[in-house]
Amino acid sequence: MADMQGYEQLGLFYLGRELDMDSGEAARTPLLFRNKDLTTHAAIIGMTGSGKTGLGIGLIEEAIMDDIPSIIIDPKGDMANLLLTFPALSPADFQPWIDPAEASRKGLSVEAHAAQVAKTWEDGLRGYGQTRERIAALRQKTGFTLYTPGFGLGVPVSVLGDFAAPPADVLAESDILNALVGSTATSLLSLIDVHGDPLQSREHILVSSLLLHHWRKGEGLTMESLIGGIVSPPFTKIGVFPMDGFFPQNDRLALAMRLNNIIASPTFAAWTQGRPLDIQRILYGEDGRPQTAIFSIAHLAEAERMFFVTMLLNQVIAWMRRQQGTASLKALLYMDEIFGYFPPTANPPSKKPMLVLLKQARAFGLGVVLSTQNPVDLDYKGLSNIGTWFVGRLQTSQDQERVAGGIAGASDGKLEHGQVKSLLSRLKGRQFLLTSAHLEAPLLFETRWTMSYLKGPIAGDDIRRLAGEGWTPPDQRVAAPLAAHGERTGGPGGHPPLLADTIEQLYYLHPVPSDAPVFAPWLSARATLRFHNPGRNIDESRDIALRLYLDDRFVRPEWADGEDIPFPETDCLRQPPAGSRFHEVPEAITRLKDLKPLHKSFIDFLYQSRQLELFRAASLKMESRPGETLGDFKVRVADALRGRKDAALDDLRRKYAVRQKSLEQKLLAAQGKLEREQGDVQSKTADALISFGAAVVGAFLGRKTFSAGNVSRAATGFRSAGRVMKERGDVQRAEESIALLQQEQADLAAEIEEKARQLAAAHDVESCPIESFTLKPRRSDIFDVRLSLLWEMAL
Repeated sequence: MADMQGYEQLGLFYLGRELDMDSGEAARTPLLFRNKDLTTHAAIIGMTGSGKTGLGIGLIEEAIMDDIPSIIIDPKGDMANLLLTFPALSPADFQPWIDPAEASRKGLSVEAHAAQVAKTWEDGLRGYGQTRERIAALRQKTGFTLYTPGFGLGVPVSVLGDFAAPPADVLAESDILNALVGSTATSLLSLIDVHGDPLQSREHILVSSLLLHHWRKGEGLTMESLIGGIVSPPFTKIGVFPMDGFFPQNDRLALAMRLNNIIASPTFAAWTQGRPLDIQRILYGEDGRPQTAIFSIAHLAEAERMFFVTMLLNQVIAWMRRQQGTASLKALLYMDEIFGYFPPTANPPSKKPMLVLLKQARAFGLGVVLSTQNPVDLDYKGLSNIGTWFVGRLQTSQDQERVAGGIAGASDGKLEHGQVKSLLSRLKGRQFLLTSAHLEAPLLFETRWTMSYLKGPIAGDDIRRLAGEGWTPPDQRVAAPLAAHGERTGGPGGHPPLLADTIEQLYYLHPVPSDAPVFAPWLSARATLRFHNPGRNIDESRDIALRLYLDDRFVRPEWADGEDIPFPETDCLRQPPAGSRFHEVPEAITRLKDLKPLHKSFIDFLYQSRQLELFRAASLKMESRPGETLGDFKVRVADALRGRKDAALDDLRRKYAVRQKSLEQKLLAAQGKLEREQGDVQSKTADALISFGAAVVGAFLGRKTFSAGNVSRAATGFRSAGRVMKERGDVQRAEESIALLQQEQADLAAEIEEKARQLAAAHDVESCPIESFTLKPRRSDIFDVRLSLLWEMAL
């Protein structure tokens, strides 16, 4: 097998080998599929044992090799096998994942069975031209994360912690906003077994109204605030009816109590702690590196699965709408076993967001791939938005009949219904019929060997092992011992220190029971900074909140030592609780009539130290947005470079299409001449016609090389040319003519791959210079400065 690097630089996925349509025999010709064709989405259909998992994992592996991030929804646990990649292919790597019972059934020890599996995997990979180096490259190109929502064995996800408001462009699209609101309300209510028509159910209408009310104001909701809104809604009417007439207070209280039971449940914490459902951070690391995120949900109850899938799809839509349009494949959303989530008749909460993605994700470069055992599992409205179908072995003759009609109709007369039905009935494991709007005709292929070890479903302790030590949420802030902040000579007193009435005092209590809280003093400083640059269309305001601990040594504020205040001012009290005790305030504060003398030092500090850091890629004339991290800016730069690369590849495709067509015509003419001179060499020269290089060129040009009949023959590459008969001079000259044309075709393939390498190097984000620059605020842009004495309860 040729160097795989050329495939990836041409934006091609290596999925397997083509098969002869009539005999089913394998060819040396690889099946190469353009990755950008997945922006029109794909479906994988096949019964258990058909090889769906292997094909799906192969697709994700190719996405990784092309630097494309993926989100994978895994209801069964099969897709977590992506984490089982062993570049050394050592038996010791496989051994921890060997089933002792299976080894025993084979009459082998675990060690011997691991050695056997390791050899099988190495031989299988070698048979498809894949090396240990390619597995190592796969590991280096992405970060794998195994998420387990509602479960602590893997990386937890915070789903119920916050119903964040969608971005402004989503709020402006009423259809999308209504779909998001409706599916969120439906999925949330399903957790308490409340179902019904969204247009008739008063529970659904009330929850939807609360979400709309707050989201339109740009406000998110927590479970607590949502429950509070149900008890005391921020509006007095639903439609034209008064609230109490539409949904009486006692009934609303009953609904609130049912939702409160979720919070009171011991399992609730698993849904609120963990990494936030931030799609940008799930798809890309802090450094901008593409990630592969697997959401394992096999452990969840049916209602919980539906809730999580719906929430995830809603967040994907919100993320998608913030992206710039592109014709390139930017990311993949893969869902294994779609049954029940996108049915043709029922309307589960997940259906609307999935339909939105199928209809709109293409414009943003997001490809959706759905896997299912049966074609009737998919909504018929969604089928028209799926451009590529991978069909494997089907369960029943009725399924074969149904699919055969669709494939034959889509082939524009190239395939007959009976031919397709016969073909589907003969399919073996790992064999798929591929039909796509981007191919001239359907084709048959077998999937390549996966680089990932296909152990089977991953669950329980296997998840814990793959996730390592699991994920520990950020530490909740706990006040450090007073000694850590500075010296203090005496204990707390029963009365607060005497201060001027003009000094504002605030009191913060930790959520810890205490009859006599002890307060320690801090100097709190707040201000708003404005960064204004009309030329760059920047007008950014930021709120600053710093504090300094007031120990015995305090003389003047050293603002550079200040720390961010970890709680909002709204959480502070204006009066201390009864029985409070207080540490002393240093004399430098008590002798002040007010805190205005300290204002100037704080303003000077902000003016000299605070600046807006931005990044730019001068060669692309791109600058980062305020608040955008370097990693996120690199993602945008990479997207822009990918778009430019794809455009350059399109130009390259058009440039070489004429030469390739001319070569095809010459080869066909030469074949005809050879057949006339020596009929019994026909089958051998047919093999020689389609070289490995021709397969690369054909896939790159987006069309099938030669006719569908020739493609279906077992193409065995250049070496076939040396096996044709050389008996008569005419035959020999015809053979030589074919060999020369084949060499010209190989040279064309090599030329295209070299051009692709040059394009890849020129559009590599790591070779694109990114520099930082800063914007400083003017003194007049520092305003709302306010200093106060902050008392924090000591723990």
